[in-house]
Amino acid sequence: PAVAANYGAAIATHDNRYERAEEFLEVVHGLWNSWKFPWDEAIGPNPNPFGEVMPINHEGKYFKVAGPLNVPLPPYGPPVVVQAGGSDQGKRLASRFGEIIYAFLGSKPAGRRFVAEARAAARAQGRPEGSTLVLPSFVPLIGSTEAEVKRLVAEYEAGLDPAEQRIEALSKQLGIDLERINVDQVLQEKDFNLPKESATPIGILKSMVDVALDEKLSLRQLA
Repeated sequence: PAVAANYGAAIATHDNRYERAEEFLEVVHGLWNSWKFPWDEAIGPNPNPFGEVMPINHEGKYFKVAGPLNVPLPPYGPPVVVQAGGSDQGKRLASRFGEIIYAFLGSKPAGRRFVAEARAAARAQGRPEGSTLVLPSFVPLIGSTEAEVKRLVAEYEAGLDPAEQRIEALSKQLGIDLERINVDQVLQEKDFNLPKESATPIGILKSMVDVALDEKLSLRQLA
């Protein structure tokens, strides 16, 4: 709410935000393509040294933009589109536009599944092989020796909230009923009830579920 207030807008639902984002990217790509390069062979001989410039005349649900862009793109083409989002809507947006996907991946098996799904979805959109790369999120703790790394890990863990607080907070985030489960028993898929709207990105929540199920963790171990 505090962030939305800075933009003079009510908080949109998760689905509406992605619907708006998808149309926004359609407009951006349309503007990038509104100025054809004078060095673009597809245009053919052109006496105009500035290339062909065409308005996009976009009229959609959220945006009305005539265009064209007021500057040409550089010879290397449009900027790289980096996208983050692990929800179904986020994955769909990435399949159309994402060249680099910043992803929260809780485990190696989950990471392999995510990459395979992302590449298959991009192919289904008619994009060429290798057009989508996945950049996993991780926190590196780097030391000169194993002992130094262990010390860094211990310092990191010492700065965390007490275990019981973490368990309670995590149970609320992941929709786990503490009245129904034993915090020291291995979690099952049925134990999770992820919220439809959350301050924490859905991709992060799903990564927690993945690591719990793939590594057969209890809630205490996950926390």
